[in-house]
Amino acid sequence: MSKTNRGVVAVLASFAFLSFISLQPAFAQAPQDKPAAPGAQAPASPGGSAQAGAQKSESAKGELKSVDAVKMTLTLASGETFMYNDQTKVTGAQGGVAGLATMSGREVVIQFTSKGVDRIATSIEVAAAGGK
Repeated sequence: MSKTNRGVVAVLASFAFLSFISLQPAFAQAPQDKPAAPGAQAPASPGGSAQAGAQKSESAKGELKSVDAVKMTLTLASGETFMYNDQTKVTGAQGGVAGLATMSGREVVIQFTSKGVDRIATSIEVAAAGGK
């Protein structure tokens, strides 16, 4: 009977040990996911490498210089370049982003998010003619 008890104890001890080891990664990550205080968020890192999901919306204003439909970019007279995609909302131009190609010299306001070194336009608003 003692051999049976030792066997049961050995099996239970093995099960407990394996459970402990398998739960270690879950407990190790838990404190990192919680903010320090209610409503507090970790500051964004300058390169955006730490929190790729948390993107801050920014804006830029300037004179439209050119649109490159092949690279899907637009450039302001200041030299700033922005990428755009199918989800970029365009107001004040006929035909969306394609309509911007004929609006060189017009004042635009671009809302964008930064992802690494890329700046992706989420919306582009073209000022009315003569409304600089």
